[in-house]
This record gives sequence, C-alpha cells and structure tokens, in this order.
Amino acid sequence: MESIKDRVAIVGMGCTKFGENWDKSSDDMIIEAVYEAYEDAGIEPVDIQAVWVGSYWSNLPAPSQPLATLLKLDYRPVTRLENMCATASDALRNAAYGVASGVYDIALAIGFEKLKDSGYSGLPTDDIA
Repeated sequence: MESIKDRVAIVGMGCTKFGENWDKSSDDMIIEAVYEAYEDAGIEPVDIQAVWVGSYWSNLPAPSQPLATLLKLDYRPVTRLENMCATASDALRNAAYGVASGVYDIALAIGFEKLKDSGYSGLPTDDIA
C-alpha cells in the first residue's frame, strides 16, 4: 500500500533571518522566505498551484488575494489557518495533503510570525515553574 511519504516531498525551503527585524514589514519577510524557497526548489511562482499560510499573531494583509498578488500567485487558492503554536506545522500538513490527494502537484506552505510588531512579548517568566 502506498503511503503519503511515497507521494509527497519537500523540494525547497526558505527562511528569513531570525531577529527583531524592525526594518522589515511582514510582507518583506514573507517575500524573502518564499523567493528563497522558489530558488531552492528550482521553481517559479507560476509552478505553484495552491498555498496554505499560517500566522496566528501577525498582521498579514486582511484577505488572501493581496497575499497571492504579493507573491505573484494571482488566481491561485490561498487558504489561511490558525492553530496556536502548531500553525506553521498545520500549513505544511495541509499542503502535503493537497499534494498527496492528487489535487495539486506543487503547493506552497507558509508559516509566519512577527511577534515584535504584535505587542506580544512572550510568556511571563514568573508563570513558568
């Protein structure tokens, strides 16, 4: 019996430099990581058939279409999701299932947070035992 590992592969990845990145917008950081992933995979935006993007706290553009336009993925389905600390993992899982199902050949998963701009500074240390 064929399993998901026989039908799905991660062919590229991109990541912004970790840090406070005060000088970069959410859009700048997403573009940087996604275009690094395109280059790593040896693909172009036109090759992407669907996108799953997960961001729990960050201030991303409101509707999905501006995000698609930002990434030069107009008229591709963009699905946003939230799943607390597992949001990026859930975006990857959903993209993998989209490919495994045979609906898509190439999908993009984006996990993104820019907490410094959200006002969320993390858990208080006195609450941690």
